[in-house]
Amino acid sequence: MTKGYIFAEVDIHSPGAEWDEYASKVQPTLDSYGGVFLIRGGTPHVLEGNAKTGTFVVLEFESPEDATAWYTSTDYQRILPLRLRNADARVICLPGAG
Repeated sequence: MTKGYIFAEVDIHSPGAEWDEYASKVQPTLDSYGGVFLIRGGTPHVLEGNAKTGTFVVLEFESPEDATAWYTSTDYQRILPLRLRNADARVICLPGAG
């Protein structure tokens, strides 16, 4: 079965208590869907193109369907407004390569 990945570029414009609350509540929403953080922040080493100032996140799931099910789940949708109020993001679901 092909793995599923969520790739996100996140520009946090309002760090603080509400953002910290969101960050602390994400992992419990992933647990039911087998989601694992492969990348959660860090300093990128840009090899080509323009550097972005945002945070990069990559999540791995057993399938693209599991990734989508997590994103649309009631548990994640409940905390999503915390992120939306405090960051701009591009979030993409991708299938693995085989």
